[in-house]
Amino acid sequence: IAIFALIANVTMLSLNKAKKDARDAKRVDNISQIRSALQLYSTEKLAYPAGDGVALGSGSNLVLDSNGWSNGASPVSPIFMYSVPRDPKMINTGPNPCQGGDISPCDYSYTQNGNDYILYFYLEGSVANMAAGAHYATKDEVH
Repeated sequence: IAIFALIANVTMLSLNKAKKDARDAKRVDNISQIRSALQLYSTEKLAYPAGDGVALGSGSNLVLDSNGWSNGASPVSPIFMYSVPRDPKMINTGPNPCQGGDISPCDYSYTQNGNDYILYFYLEGSVANMAAGAHYATKDEVH
């Protein structure tokens, strides 16, 4: 029984790490897609959409269209991102936008910063050169 419990415990730990790694890979991919959509928006509109601490992927921030972030009920062409992604761990929770110093998973958040933007996100583990914790992306780089 003790050996079975040990094997089950090791299996659960491995499974939990695999889930965290998968969520982090999804986060990095989502941020890349959002950055691409923002670049398309900026090229078309010569500016970035308005917003300060916008929780992406929920409420009125489900679509990036010609007017900026919208709920998608009546999107205005051109549409730069039909379905703005949400942090994979936040899907079944109320909006909780990342603010830069977060110590647990939070919704991606967007703030216009003049002719740039800041996208805040959170990683549960290390990915490439980024450690677990709060991170941000701008038009030029990801920190």
